[in-house]
Amino acid sequence: MARIGFVACSKTKSSLKLPAAALYTSPLFRKSLLAAIDRSDRVHILSAKHGLLGCNDVIEPYDVTLKTMKRSERIAWGDRTGMQLDSVLRPRDTAVLMCGEEYLAPLRSDFDRLDVAVESPLGSLSLGSRLSSLRDLNGEADLRAMATRFFRLMSQVWVAQSGGRRIEDTNGRQSWPSRGVYFILAPGHGLARGRMPRIVRIGTHAVSQGSKTTLWNRLSTHRGTSSGGGSHRSSIFRLHVGRAWTRLAEAESWPASWAQGQSASLDVRQGEELLEQQVSRLIGAMQVVWLDVDDEPGPQSERAYLERNAIGLLSRLGLLRANVEADWLGHSSSDWRIAASGLWNLNHVFRRPDPDFITRLTAAVDHTIGRQSSINQVDAEGDKRHQLSFLSGTGDG
Repeated sequence: MARIGFVACSKTKSSLKLPAAALYTSPLFRKSLLAAIDRSDRVHILSAKHGLLGCNDVIEPYDVTLKTMKRSERIAWGDRTGMQLDSVLRPRDTAVLMCGEEYLAPLRSDFDRLDVAVESPLGSLSLGSRLSSLRDLNGEADLRAMATRFFRLMSQVWVAQSGGRRIEDTNGRQSWPSRGVYFILAPGHGLARGRMPRIVRIGTHAVSQGSKTTLWNRLSTHRGTSSGGGSHRSSIFRLHVGRAWTRLAEAESWPASWAQGQSASLDVRQGEELLEQQVSRLIGAMQVVWLDVDDEPGPQSERAYLERNAIGLLSRLGLLRANVEADWLGHSSSDWRIAASGLWNLNHVFRRPDPDFITRLTAAVDHTIGRQSSINQVDAEGDKRHQLSFLSGTGDG
């Protein structure tokens, strides 16, 4: 018995061709989607044009709504969409409907036919009441309060680390903590604006018992080689960036072998070399800041806790706000979770952060900042020049 969520589409959409769950941008849709994610095993979208959609179904923007349909057209929509329900529902499942009566009514007989229980938290509420109810269901007041404290703490780290390190300039001779959590920042002019650029990926390492990997080991696989290449089979971050770039560039020459298999022959790797170099340039332009969290490897480590809660917090914010910059490459991702969350992460997205997260993050930030002055004293000369540039306001973020 599964819980299947259904969210109604919205009139407000992105102008881009996107996975369905990222296409609709209205506050009602985004709030409804988050509420459905919290309460369901998987989620589908009820589209006035397409009927039933999966979150990852890539579609073009369109202008069709049930509200302006004639009665005969709504009946036809219900018949067509009801047949599609057969492929996603089984007897004794529960349909969790985050939509109004206009979407539920044409399908009610199909839910009865399929012997499916129906939960409709929004019922026949007005638009204003739906939004208010969803804010409570999603815990949005607590989320905003937690986000304010999170960004204040991370800005302290950003300042203490002189705006972070540009990934293309990182190397193993710089001072890195043995273990930690990293935060990758979007390329941009954060210094000129006087604030930290947006966080686009969060990660850690050594979450398997006995793992020997270090923070630098993990960052170096994302950065790629000193010659400008790299291996997307060693870095899921590189894999997703490369996949999004090929969709954006729409070039037939990009290798079909990308993301295929855990290893590849020399000929295959050579065919992927140009794309690996492009990925290195894209990631290399980003900045990285980090937390020094030197605990033992394992899934219950403090690093794993901080990583999953930070991802949960930022992805929930990203889904609710839908205001990621228009030119962010992640919009071209074929995975709706990246396109909708604003993060190059898949694990832990949209999970509710633990109430103690900020307290434990504060301890990690205090420890990291407390060590930062001694770390800066032994950094490589190039890193020192970057710090001076940051402090004088001449850097480019």
